[in-house]
Amino acid sequence: MTISQESVIQEYETKVQDTNGCPGHFTAQEQRKLGKLWSMLLDHYKSDQEKTINVNGELVQRISRDWSGLDVHEGHLSDEEPEVVTRRAWKFTKGESGLRRLNIRSRIEKPNREKQALDRHVNETVQQYIDRTAGRHVPVLPDSFFPSFKHPRTDTRNLYDTFWGAVSIKQHPDILLHRYLRVSGWDVEKAFALAKSVVEWRASEAIDKINYEGEMGVGCDELRLGMTRLVGRDRLGNPLLFVRVKRIMPRANEGYVFKRYLVNKFDLMQTVTRKHARITMLYDFTGFSMDNTPFSMVYFMVLMGIRYYAEASGVMLLLVDSWLFTNFWSLIRPFLDVNLSARIVFVKTVDEVRRFVDDDQLPVELGGKNTFATNFVLPKEGENAP
Repeated sequence: MTISQESVIQEYETKVQDTNGCPGHFTAQEQRKLGKLWSMLLDHYKSDQEKTINVNGELVQRISRDWSGLDVHEGHLSDEEPEVVTRRAWKFTKGESGLRRLNIRSRIEKPNREKQALDRHVNETVQQYIDRTAGRHVPVLPDSFFPSFKHPRTDTRNLYDTFWGAVSIKQHPDILLHRYLRVSGWDVEKAFALAKSVVEWRASEAIDKINYEGEMGVGCDELRLGMTRLVGRDRLGNPLLFVRVKRIMPRANEGYVFKRYLVNKFDLMQTVTRKHARITMLYDFTGFSMDNTPFSMVYFMVLMGIRYYAEASGVMLLLVDSWLFTNFWSLIRPFLDVNLSARIVFVKTVDEVRRFVDDDQLPVELGGKNTFATNFVLPKEGENAP
């Protein structure tokens, strides 16, 4: 299903979101394809529920924290220049085999795979399953699902559990698979391959652990600088993520630190959207330089948009006032697919931003009336301990 930028802009002009191909608005053919994708994935993961994959991705490298060098009032640094922020709270350490892996606190218990399975029919979507079993107390997730961070093994991840952990992020499990179908042009085989690759990526990078640790597991400087924040909603009611590009300094830390921050932020955004809603991203490029956007980081962000978090973004507004952006755009453009390109809109002035975001939702620093401000409080070791 291909979209155009004109159709995206029209949604904001009319304040009516296009729901074609979205949950609750499927055609009969789209519903059949979603049901088939569900059957293929359920059969694939049910055939070998104990299959695991090694946790050996880039994002699981460990940074040990020494909070003693930070004063309690140093948590929020959004008014400081990124270049002057030191890395006093972060020390890179190595273990016996090179990079030390995250030490995951887990309960010493094993999953019971003999519990009651879901009463799902072949080629049935979750919504059809819910409708068919109306009036009965039935689970949407299988009883045998075992959250990955509870496993006694910390160096592997179970693909069956990783799959169910991923589809349960959203309010409705159909939504994630529906997005894979949309980004794959409703080709079930392509969507199946994409879903498997994303599950394997989430397992190898222990994404569940990144989410479980929260702020304690992502970059301290990234949080203190307030590079991104959810500030309100756009004209369609989608959550609005404000990104101050000038404050992104990935070269100040190892690259994986900022990538882990992005993954944590994107997973968090999945929990604040409902039904077919997407995140609207407003990138403020005022005063940015190429140091803020190295190629490896740009490429990773593109992968997040077209693969790992496909169809998660509604529209990306790029507020640009610099000729340097021409170089930046030349790095990105070759990797974008048609639908993601259609959702990227260039705006030169704040007045153009107002076509998508009402004044009461626009941050004050951009001339709007939204006075929301973040005040990051430093996390404490052990604050999430049971």
